[in-house]
Amino acid sequence: LIHFYKRRGLDCHIFTMYKWLALELVILAKFCTNVQGSESAYGLLVVEHEDKHIKDEEFCLIYYPSVFDVAENKSEAEKYLITVLKDLGETNACNDGDDLDNLGLEGTFPIFASNLTLANCSLWEKISNLQEYQVLGLFAEGNYGNKQNSSQFEFQVPFAGLLEKNAKERLLKIKANHPKSQFYMHRSEEIFDKSTLVIFAMAVGTVMAGSFWSGYAKQSLRLRKERRRLVGDVCHHDDDVGDRERVVEQAKGLEGEEEEEDISVRVSPVLILMFVCCMCAMLILLFFFFNYLVYVIMVMFCIASSLAMYSCFEPLVMLTYALPLPICRLPKMNLCICRLDLELRQMLLLIVSISTTIVWFVFRKSDWSWILQDFLGILFSINMLKVLRLPSLKICTVLLGLLFVYDIFFVFITPLFMPGGKSVMVEVATGHSTDEQLPMVLKVPHLTPDPCYTFTYSLLGFGDILVPGLLLSFCHGFDLMIGSGWKVYWLVSCVSYTLGLLATFISLYLMNSAQPALLYLVPFCLIPIFFVALCRGEFQAMWKGDIQEQDNEDDQGEDDFTNDPVTTNQSADSNQVAAAATNQNNGIVHQSKEE
Repeated sequence: LIHFYKRRGLDCHIFTMYKWLALELVILAKFCTNVQGSESAYGLLVVEHEDKHIKDEEFCLIYYPSVFDVAENKSEAEKYLITVLKDLGETNACNDGDDLDNLGLEGTFPIFASNLTLANCSLWEKISNLQEYQVLGLFAEGNYGNKQNSSQFEFQVPFAGLLEKNAKERLLKIKANHPKSQFYMHRSEEIFDKSTLVIFAMAVGTVMAGSFWSGYAKQSLRLRKERRRLVGDVCHHDDDVGDRERVVEQAKGLEGEEEEEDISVRVSPVLILMFVCCMCAMLILLFFFFNYLVYVIMVMFCIASSLAMYSCFEPLVMLTYALPLPICRLPKMNLCICRLDLELRQMLLLIVSISTTIVWFVFRKSDWSWILQDFLGILFSINMLKVLRLPSLKICTVLLGLLFVYDIFFVFITPLFMPGGKSVMVEVATGHSTDEQLPMVLKVPHLTPDPCYTFTYSLLGFGDILVPGLLLSFCHGFDLMIGSGWKVYWLVSCVSYTLGLLATFISLYLMNSAQPALLYLVPFCLIPIFFVALCRGEFQAMWKGDIQEQDNEDDQGEDDFTNDPVTTNQSADSNQVAAAATNQNNGIVHQSKEE
């Protein structure tokens, strides 16, 4: 088990710093979203072979309805012989580019290069120059983006972009082998994507599992603190306890001289406001320096997911100590910020956890890497919910309310004043024009035969899981604290989150534009909790939460230190205190064994 140094003074706050780093990652996860807004649309290029026994081939297109709108369906589409396609290679079609007069463009359907380094002009300038040669239409290689300013040009020919990397090569091969084939274009059909159900199930399952575990972890700490307050808060280790019991004590936090973990994060509304402001600044930095900061975020994700994987599977390893297997304790290792005091099975788990994240980082661009990323992401989210336990409904409301405004501002407001009408949130989430993407998302390949979605993914940012999940975790902890048999607050919050996420997906489908998920999740989650708490007369207790309890503990700790008989008469009572400490520690250890 990884034990952080907790000396009095400076080093005792290392674990608290780790929690704040986790909170930063939670808010940072709001940068990732599953939305895509655009003025473009997807269509299909279908090659129909003369031989009906050969299956038609489909290619994904991106087109701009304001320039050229493709046919609604196959029956309305205009067909062209495949032989009219003409590869322009790397011809520069700009005004100051290559001479186009001798290329024989009349009556052809040219495919021109999308490499912007070959020409210093806009897409529309190239199209305008090429259509003057009475071409039938134009294809461009690659995706020129969702929005293009074409107001200065007039267009008379069909135009679309070929999205697939090898589309041109495939078309030219068909032209050579099947010269009598025909091609046509039409709109992409609206097909329900089953990957949405997979993402939805993963999100709801992760939130429920993480909040369920978080509530019991919080209640266990609360009962342990109460028990230690009753027996005297003395926990020197008994030298007669064997290795097996010592390992179990480490896992339960009963062994050693370290301070025990707080019941919940000590945070105020002012600190929440400061952190949200810092995250806004970080989002803006990512917008302008994405190519550099994306790797910083990846390293943070790898570290956090390694610790999360260890933390989530460590209880399963602890179950093996009930079996009659040998115990192999490893030498203690003192590192710069932590002390490793591990048994062999724990070390193996730690190695596997670190190795898994390294494998993901190395192969993150592979087609199968989404499985590993989702696996690490779910463990990361569950562990964050278990570690970041908010103290009160007041803090939950402040955090969700600020992020509610934050989400709306960076999705809807920033396009009004940013260059090119770009949304800061969407640009950061989609990685600008780079081939890197922030890893703070769950991703599932689109489960549809449409070629436009073959190599793309349905995405859901961790923030849309973790931010509402913090409220669900608090509700479960509160249910356990008041002894609610039906766990009414946790059940209400789970249903509310499910409905809120469902409303988010429906709005994305209907509006087909960028939607801030917290616009739906925050009201869906907070309003039912407020209503139930007011009806049950427990709103004030939820609003204050653990804050009053923690303040009482601090006051009690100061009184105990002031009235400590050991400090006032240490020489007279040292032997008696040591004997009492041993007896009380034995009682705690035996009680933990029975539990």
